[in-house]
Amino acid sequence: MKTSLVYLGIDVSKSKLHLASPSKFLGEFTNDAPGHRILVEKIKQLGPERIVLEASGGYERLVTEALQDAQLPVSVCQPGCIRHFALSIKQRAKTDQIDAQLIARFGEATNPDITPKTPENVRKMRALTDRRQQVIEDRVREENRLLTCIDREIRREIEASIDKLNAKQKELDEQIAQLEQTPAFCQKAEAMKAQKGVGDHTARVLLAQLPELGRTTRQEIASLAGLAPYPRESGQWRGKRTIYGGRATVRMALFMAARSAARWCPVLSVFYNRLRNNGKSFKAAIIACARKLLVRLNTIIKNLDQNTRPGAAAT
Repeated sequence: MKTSLVYLGIDVSKSKLHLASPSKFLGEFTNDAPGHRILVEKIKQLGPERIVLEASGGYERLVTEALQDAQLPVSVCQPGCIRHFALSIKQRAKTDQIDAQLIARFGEATNPDITPKTPENVRKMRALTDRRQQVIEDRVREENRLLTCIDREIRREIEASIDKLNAKQKELDEQIAQLEQTPAFCQKAEAMKAQKGVGDHTARVLLAQLPELGRTTRQEIASLAGLAPYPRESGQWRGKRTIYGGRATVRMALFMAARSAARWCPVLSVFYNRLRNNGKSFKAAIIACARKLLVRLNTIIKNLDQNTRPGAAAT
């Protein structure tokens, strides 16, 4: 007898997880290690086709890793997709239990792709680069406070805080550099930095925040970085194409790299000047250069991976 497929939805909050099928609420769990263990055992008994979660600002990461470690088919989806799905079925009410059932219904209707598990070295690199960015932002805030502070004692306190943050950034840079020397990262980082415009920071951001680099098509990688121009057309009307979504950290790093590449890279410099001469704005031209740069890096890493696979030695 053929059994019906089981789709489960998990509504994630800071401290709680709510589990449901499309038609039934199945339970509440704490969003911590003990709660994750109980949740995994509960889900294993159900044998689901797919477990769907909504990206929730990072609160979903630990439970996603717990489900992936248990070899369960989990998919992390964009909140906007689920929100528009709710509007399409005229779902107006909103509670944690209703949201969990809504997410399960979304999974049943769309059968989203399974989210691949992030390798441990990529996870570590991402944590280090995220922390480095946080330290830099804290230091900039302290430096801005120092500009307007007139009290001597407070100025000394702020200066001491800036010194501590500079020391912390240096420590993080050393940890990142050490991780970059591992075989998994070293070849890719050096290959990317051989491209004019790509420096240490850009290579680190791509390694940490865009592990799909080299494993997807040019259209998919541009979309993941938020550099794909989406058309806006209806009948005879043709609107202006714009970029939307994607990973902001990756997009910002590539934007700065493209500014340098548009000046020093022979290929991108010609491309940039042609766009500007055709009337494109500075920002539109740089975004186009960033997209072209990313596609080039995607090809470089793809070729590198193919050449380093077992059995890929020259004949």
